[in-house]
Parts: sequence; structure tokens; C-alpha cells
Amino acid sequence: MGLVERGTSCCSESPEYGRVVPVRVLWVIKGLGPGGAEHLLTAAARAHHRDQFAIDCAYVLPWKDHLAGDLEAAGVRTHCLSVRRRDRRWPPRLWRLVRSGDYGVVHVHSPLPGSVARLAARCMRSTRRPLLVSTEHNRWATHRLPTRLINRLTGRWDDEAIAVTDEVRFSMRGRAARRVRTLRHGIDMAAAAAVAADLEGRAATRAALGLHGVVVGTVANFRPQKDYPNLLGAARLLADRNIPVQFVAVGQGPLDAEIRRTCSEMGLDEVVTFTGFRSDAVQVMAACDVFVLASKWEGLPVAVMEAIGLGLPLVATAVGGLAEEFRDGVDALLVPPGDSAALADALERVATDPVLRATLGHAASARAMDFDVSRTVADLESVYSRATAPADSLTSTESHSKDSAGRAAPAHRARTEVEVRTAVADDREAVLELLRASLGGDDDERYAALFAWKHDENPFGPSPMWVAVDDGRIVSFRAFMRWEFERGGRVLRAVRAVDTATHPDYQGRGLFTQLTRHGLAAMKEDGVDIWGDGSTY
Repeated sequence: MGLVERGTSCCSESPEYGRVVPVRVLWVIKGLGPGGAEHLLTAAARAHHRDQFAIDCAYVLPWKDHLAGDLEAAGVRTHCLSVRRRDRRWPPRLWRLVRSGDYGVVHVHSPLPGSVARLAARCMRSTRRPLLVSTEHNRWATHRLPTRLINRLTGRWDDEAIAVTDEVRFSMRGRAARRVRTLRHGIDMAAAAAVAADLEGRAATRAALGLHGVVVGTVANFRPQKDYPNLLGAARLLADRNIPVQFVAVGQGPLDAEIRRTCSEMGLDEVVTFTGFRSDAVQVMAACDVFVLASKWEGLPVAVMEAIGLGLPLVATAVGGLAEEFRDGVDALLVPPGDSAALADALERVATDPVLRATLGHAASARAMDFDVSRTVADLESVYSRATAPADSLTSTESHSKDSAGRAAPAHRARTEVEVRTAVADDREAVLELLRASLGGDDDERYAALFAWKHDENPFGPSPMWVAVDDGRIVSFRAFMRWEFERGGRVLRAVRAVDTATHPDYQGRGLFTQLTRHGLAAMKEDGVDIWGDGSTY
């Protein structure tokens, strides 16, 4: 069973002969559900320079694909590594993807799939090995012990290690902890500001949800970390004090039924509105007057960034990145975790004091650009750029130069300039020789006949083929086998990439990407309807 792929390649459609190709980047994450780390990826995908970086994203959990469409719309092709729950075949699929994808960078965002990706990269030849980057989104203590151990073991191979907060960084152990740095992530603050300015949208959302008066909102999934009992306890205290506050909570998760039952048992059904998952969570937040987060622990939540982008006053527990980034009484009201009385007091202050609400809201807006995604992406692209170098800055004798740490730099970090052209009949013997050299085949005389049967005698037509040539030598090859089928009474023309090969001396230099770009452009011009990896033009 192959990978389940969605979306289209972000490579340019117009061929550019002899030009430096985008660095291919693979993001690896557990799922693409509506969580904070996943939203950070989506924001980063929209901000990255597509002409410089071609990004794929591999994820494990097929039922957590909420944001896959958003990534695809941003030009990131997603690979689901599982076809069902408890699919134990995802590790070898990820292994093959890392080793066969011609990636210059593998950037891991989850410890367990990240460890598999690191191991796959580590087992590659040094000349093909991608740059390894990791981002730690949670304190190591929140992971199960086996996950922590394998993450620590494989994390020593990272070329760059990033933590989203100092608290996360200080929780790390081993060799990775000695070189990790903190990088504050971000979101598209301009988009949040546009939502905040939509007063008609705010009014419509309040009306649709039956909200009135002072509304306190939270966006947090139903998990122990988010400590909904703490928030409900504060809501109960405010109700007992006759403070006219409504609560609206956006989220989903394994504790959903339990939390709703607790809310009912506490007599808060008229006070608290649960919306479940909302793809328009930011619009719901914009309909609120205060944002609250009652968590036991945190990194730096996306929902908090969105709240300050909307100019909402923030009331939160003083944990993780919240305690690092905000000052109590200046740009937020911070309280101890697990203290419902303190949380209720802070909410009462801000709910009953319009001047305090306005002051905290202005302070939040003033901090917004500190959390803009453009700064984060500029930093990451600087890291990713270490996976390549301008072709004119390296010669063949420099391909194993030293990096900043004095280690031998793999040759794949320099993209080669070669001629890419359509394959012709005279190339056949050289192509077959290349396939044998690259794929480890023998001199079985039947191989040439099989190749001709697939690509010359195909009833749907001969296969388009391209080669990369360096100083008269064919060093890379890509073929696209044709087929047709009917759907809805219409005949669809399709191609599937097969028999791709790059000579071992040239692997990891971007030739796979160059040939793919030429193929995509030519197939589109030829009127092909469907690309063989599951995407369409």
C-alpha cells in the first residue's frame, strides 16, 4: 500500500533550465487536527516563499486531517501515512518517503514520527542525507516515557533544534538540550486584524450563538491540559456572585462528554455555550469581549496569539509561554493554575470594568506584531537555506566543504546546474544503464524488453520522458506512463511517474525536482487531467 497523497506539488509550472530549484522540505507531524502546532504549520505554509521552498507534510493519524485542506491550499502537498486507525505500517511508509523524496530538509514537529524520520535520514548516505530540524512544542515531561527516550536518543542527530518556549527548552535533556534555542512562533496578524475590523460579522456571530452582554471566550480542546474544571469552577463562582457574564467554549476532544456533563451538574447550562469544533474559531473569538485560558500547562497557544491579534483582553493562568511573554496587570491578567477563585476574581475585574478591558485590549494589540508569522518564517527559511548553496559558490572540489561547526558538509547541499531535456531514442541505452546503476539491477536481457513494453507499446501512447545531462552524461531520468479511464461518461487522460532514477553520484542535488517540474508543465500543456499521485490540474 502506498502513501495516501493529497493536493498538488508547489513546484513552478514553467520550466527554468539551468536554474537553482526550490529546496524540498518535509514536515513530519502526528496529525493535522485543529491543534496549536498544526495551526502554526498552516500559518507558516502561507508565509513561506514558494519559489524558494517546496514543502510536503507527512502525518500519521488519518482521522486528524482537519487542516490538510488548508495546507494544500497554501501549496503544501500532504501525505497521510495511515489508511485506518491503528495502522502499524506507517513507520515503513514514512521511512520510504524520507529516503526517496529527495528532500533537502526534514523538519519534525512530533517526537514519535519524528524519531522514525530521523532514523531513516541517518541511515542514508552522507551525500544524500537531508538537513534535520526539530521543533519541540511541548515539555518533554508531557510525553510518555518510551517516547521521551527515543526522542532523546534520535534528537542528537538534529542539525537544528528549536523550542517554542523557554519552559519547553529547559525541559529537554541530553545532547539536544545543549544546542536547542527558543524561537517564538507566530500567526498571520493581518488576517486577525481584518476579522477584528468586521463589526457586522461580530454582530452576526453573537446573534447566531445567542450571546449578549459581556462574553468570555476560550478556544481549547477537551483535554486534561486545558483544565476545564478550573474554568467551570470560576464560572460557577461568578454566577453565584450574580456577575452577568456568558462563556463560550470552542473545542473538541476525548473529555467532551465528561466536561459537558460536569457543566450540567454545576447548573451552568445557561451560562456556558459549547460550540464543538469550529473552522471559524477566530470569528467566534472576535464575537467575545474577553479571552480566557485556564490551562495547567502550555507552550505558547495559537489561540492566545489570535486573541491578542483581535485586541481582546487576556485572562490566563501563569504557565509556560504565557508567563514568559505577558506581564500581569500590563498586557494580561495572570493567575496561578488550578485556582478557580483567583481566576474568577480576575474575570470579575475585567468583566465589570470597561476601562480595564479597553486598556488590556490596547496592550494586547500593541504586542500583536511580536507574534507575527513573518518573523518566524524568516528565521526558519534561514535555517532551511543551509540545505543548499548557490551553484556558482561551489565547485565539484568544494562539495564536501565544512559547515559552521567544522563538520563535513554533505554534497547534496549544493544544487547542480545541468541541462534538462526531453529524452530521445539515442538515449535509451544510457537510460537503461542509469536505471541499473541507480536501482541496483543486473544485466538481465529481459529488462530492456520490459521497459519497451511499458513505455513504447502502451496502448494509451508512448511515455513522455526527460533526462538531466551533465557534460554529455545522462545522470537523471524520469518517465510518465500514460493511461485513460472513464468517469461520468468522460474519458480522462492520466499519467503516473514510474522508472525514476538518479545516478548515486548526483542524488540529493535537486534533479528529481527539476525533472518533476518539467513533467508537470509539459503534462498540463498536453491536456492531461490527472497526475498519478492523486492530484489533478
